[in-house]
Amino acid sequence: MSQLRISDKPVRNKVFISYSHQDKKWFDLVLTHLKPLEREGRINVWKDTQIKGGERWYEEIKKAIEVTKVAILLVSPHFYASDFIAKDELPPLLDAAEKDGAIILTVNVRPSFFVNDSKLNQYQAINSVERSLNKISQSNQDKTLLALSQRLMEILT
Repeated sequence: MSQLRISDKPVRNKVFISYSHQDKKWFDLVLTHLKPLEREGRINVWKDTQIKGGERWYEEIKKAIEVTKVAILLVSPHFYASDFIAKDELPPLLDAAEKDGAIILTVNVRPSFFVNDSKLNQYQAINSVERSLNKISQSNQDKTLLALSQRLMEILT
């Protein structure tokens, strides 16, 4: 009698934030808005800041992408200028969206190539390029990131 085999695929249950380190202030602001959800155990955010000294950072990022259910992309000119993002983060994240149902959530932090990027702009962004975070008031930034948090709750809880 043959046994049923459980899939070797990892369970996708993490939130992965893809950003250029030159946009760290926006990364920190997103983390601030996500912290209550994380504290309550509603979401599990993987952060590159968790990589410890001596760990193989590239392998850690690859492993995190393999279990990503929701990818938050902090899009800016720096994001598009990053070869690492273009070659090592985006392709597996987009592949996960296509094949495994991972969700791509784009947050426009500064006007960028996003409007011309047919791979990314097919996914509805949390905010438009015209309402990029750097162009709106702090109150409206908070409203945009609240919308991101609410969308994550819809997806993950």
